[in-house]
Amino acid sequence: MGPHLHRNNQKMIPASESAWAVARESNMLNIRVEAVDGQNRMREVDTGHEFANLCSCSYLGLNSHPDVIQGGIDALKREGITGLSMAEFRIRLGVMEELEKQLADLFGGPVLPAVTSSALTAAILPVLGSGHLTGSGPLAMVFDKFAHFSMAFVKPIVADETLVLNAPHNDMNYLEDVCRKYPRVAYVCDGVYSTGGATDLPALLTLQEKYGLFLYLDDSHSLSTQGKNGEGYIRSRLREMNDRTLIIASTAKAFGSTGGIAMLGSRKHYDFLYRTGPMGWSQSLRTAAIGTSLGSIKVHRSPELAKRQEQLRRNIELFDEHIQTAQRGDGLHIKVVEVGEQDKAVKLSRELYKRGFYCSAVFFPIVPVGKAGIRLMLRGDLPTERVQAFISHLKEVLATL
Repeated sequence: MGPHLHRNNQKMIPASESAWAVARESNMLNIRVEAVDGQNRMREVDTGHEFANLCSCSYLGLNSHPDVIQGGIDALKREGITGLSMAEFRIRLGVMEELEKQLADLFGGPVLPAVTSSALTAAILPVLGSGHLTGSGPLAMVFDKFAHFSMAFVKPIVADETLVLNAPHNDMNYLEDVCRKYPRVAYVCDGVYSTGGATDLPALLTLQEKYGLFLYLDDSHSLSTQGKNGEGYIRSRLREMNDRTLIIASTAKAFGSTGGIAMLGSRKHYDFLYRTGPMGWSQSLRTAAIGTSLGSIKVHRSPELAKRQEQLRRNIELFDEHIQTAQRGDGLHIKVVEVGEQDKAVKLSRELYKRGFYCSAVFFPIVPVGKAGIRLMLRGDLPTERVQAFISHLKEVLATL
């Protein structure tokens, strides 16, 4: 067996498989559906059961917006090809450069798109750790304990290049101790976490100013939901980007398209990363995805973005008014209702599904042992009345557990 320094399949897989088995036996996995009315009315193919999807990461409902869908159709018709199936740094469609320019204008700096945010992470973290992105020697790479799996799975590769450390969640004292000990440090974390809560951005900016800390932040769960132009939780709180900050985000969530982007603080980073690792392979962003992203930008530049963001804020406030969670009052749209054990979590998920609401059960290793529950994603395309109805059903089911 391997040393298990940064991952341990021997421990994690048996633990997670036993939990997934409970969900599978309760018929809460592999549900086949057709969309009747976007995410708010889905119909199970096998039974005809209808429900609202409260597990979708399309937090503004842009994945069904007519402008987004039409953007993909228009791009395919205009180009007449699904993609070039080759590395873009050799030959690229002109529409891809158009997308990059529009994204840079929207988010205020160089933006590098890719087929997924995970591909960007796999390309960037190893060259960040080795020092080639910054043009320095290797950096000590500090991963937050709750950093998403899309980042954590790269740890063994990064560890071949430099020192990898694991920080307790949002522990700024630990991080500052590392900054004092090592001359070059990078911190890898989420902006908004997939299981709720956010990073301590003010503290991180203080450490960056004091020690030159490099910040690598995955803000996939807040892109489009916050900021005048949908910049996300992190970018909307930064006056400007700098060459010690890099934000990764998925465009397959609230943005309503597919793929991923890296918001960069330096054009030289773009020129280097454009041909690095997975970015140099043939799996580039497809024509339809470029088009749907352009369609989403159109929505982002319209008054409708602010309207959907405002509805999302109202839904968050309504939920927090009635339901106690660890995320109550944080102003964010991801909530985890804890019930303790995985069997209870699956039962809660199943009972809510019967009542017309799908919320995913979460358990170890998604959340710590003993903190199982349901995770729900509030959205800006959810009518207030539907959220109120969900709250009523949730209270009733919780009372029976």
